[in-house]
Amino acid sequence: MIGYPISHSASPIMYNALFRVRDLPHRYIAVEVPPENLGETLRSLHRLGFKGLNITIPHKEVAAIEAVGLTEEAEAVGAVNTLSREREGWVGHNTDVAGVVGCLYSHISGRDCKALVLGAGGSAAAALYALGKMGVRRAYIANRTIGRAERLAERAGRLFGLSCEVVELGRAPEAASRVEIIVNATPLGLTYSEAPIGERDLTPSHVVLDMVYSHRPTPMRLAAEAAGATYVDGVRMLVEQGAASVRILLGIEPDKRVMEGAVRSWLRRRGEAWS
Repeated sequence: MIGYPISHSASPIMYNALFRVRDLPHRYIAVEVPPENLGETLRSLHRLGFKGLNITIPHKEVAAIEAVGLTEEAEAVGAVNTLSREREGWVGHNTDVAGVVGCLYSHISGRDCKALVLGAGGSAAAALYALGKMGVRRAYIANRTIGRAERLAERAGRLFGLSCEVVELGRAPEAASRVEIIVNATPLGLTYSEAPIGERDLTPSHVVLDMVYSHRPTPMRLAAEAAGATYVDGVRMLVEQGAASVRILLGIEPDKRVMEGAVRSWLRRRGEAWS
């Protein structure tokens, strides 16, 4: 796995637990790579014979440019989080799409839903693509940088079949009152003490997917639980997208219970329970 920073990641715990249970001869490691070193690192790992890589913040969009080929979903989203080895180089996949579908399909299926996505990066693009696949046709994008959100909205309309309205992050609570689904596709839960959506902005009819996880309850989790909203945490997202990555790289059906159990046990052992 490649990211910057990466010390908080539970991915090595999750994948290595699966490898042990399945008695697989693999080892999963995390490599912290500054943005300026990404291209050379990817080429070096390919030369060393690595079978596959996971990519996380802030490298997902640049990794898509570095890949020698992209799947249909990765090309549409413009970001990759999984690289599979081919002779000529890395092929980029986006399993965040499968992760969002796995987390939200049961909440969206058969309903006429609107969505609010917080953020406008690679994770937000994957969330919008997944929402479009599940039949959502209208969404709001809330982001600090309006220009970036407007570019994503244009792409979502052209490629994902979504009609998107862009709002400033400070207007996210207003947009939340108009939707049923809220996706936090920002790292706000990791780096900020407050979320752009609070308890007063949510109702029991909301479904909130937090794409980040932490050793402490995230602000989004605290707000959702206090309001009685349905909350899907970042651990579930990690497991769903990780399972899709295992299918791509190893061609096996993973035991998601083993993967989720390993992550939650690791978080509890660090003294700050996530349940």
